Amino acid sequence: MIRIESVRYRYPDGERHVLSDITEALRPGEFVLLAGPSGAGKSTLARCLNGLVPHFYGGEFGGRVLVAGRDTRAHPPRALADVVGMVFQDPEGQLTSSVVEDEIVSGMENLGVPRDAMRRRLEEALDLLGLAALRGRRVDTLSGGEQQKVAIATVLAVHPSVLVLDEPTSQLDPLAAEDVLTAVRRLNEDLGLSVVLSEHRLDRAGHLADRGLLMKGDGAVASLPVRRLLATVPYPPPLAALAARVG
Repeated sequence: MIRIESVRYRYPDGERHVLSDITEALRPGEFVLLAGPSGAGKSTLARCLNGLVPHFYGGEFGGRVLVAGRDTRAHPPRALADVVGMVFQDPEGQLTSSVVEDEIVSGMENLGVPRDAMRRRLEEALDLLGLAALRGRRVDTLSGGEQQKVAIATVLAVHPSVLVLDEPTSQLDPLAAEDVLTAVRRLNEDLGLSVVLSEHRLDRAGHLADRGLLMKGDGAVASLPVRRLLATVPYPPPLAALAARVG
C-alpha cells in the first residue's frame, strides 16, 4: 500500500535532517501508531505520505514514497487525495464550509465525484461516524470532538485506502478523544482502512494499533510491537509505568 524507501528530509533553512534514511512499509488494513517526543518528526513523516512534504513545505527531500504505486515526488497532494486522506490536529483549521453536510461534500466536489455517487457517499459517511443527526448543523456550533469527526467524514467520503491522522485528539477532552479514536478503530476493523496515527498520549491510542513506529529525534525510526513500544518510550502511559515499576 505505502512504501517508504530511504527517505531523508530537511526543512528549508533547517540545520539538520528531521528524517534520516527511513525505510518502512504499510500493509493494507494495518493500524500503525507514530510515537515520539515533540520535534522528533512524527508530523513530518505523516506529511510525507500524502505529498505535503516536499510539495508544500519545500526543503531538501531524498529517497521516495510510493502510495499505491504513485511516487509522491511526481504526484502532488491533490493527485493522492483519492488514496490518502489526512486529518490534522486542529479541526477548526481544516473545515471550510459552514454546514456539516456541505463540508462532507466539499472534498468530493473538488475531485469531481459524480452527483449520484456524492449523495450515496454522504449518507455512508454520516452513518459511519454517527453524524446523521448533525447533518444540518452549523460547523461552528459543534464541539471539538464533533468537528474532528466531521473532518474524518469529509476525508472518508472520498474513499481513500489510507487514513493519516496527525495528533487528532490534542485539543480534545478525554471523552471526546476516546469517541474519535473508537470511531477510527471501527473504520479500520469494519472497512479494512489502513490507519497511520501520530499521537502523544499513548494511553489513549496504544491499545488500538497493530504496531508502532518510534521516532527518538535523531531522524531514524524503529518498528516495534506496541507492548515493546510502551515499555521503551521515555514517557510511558501511567499504567505502563506502574507495571514496569512493580515488575
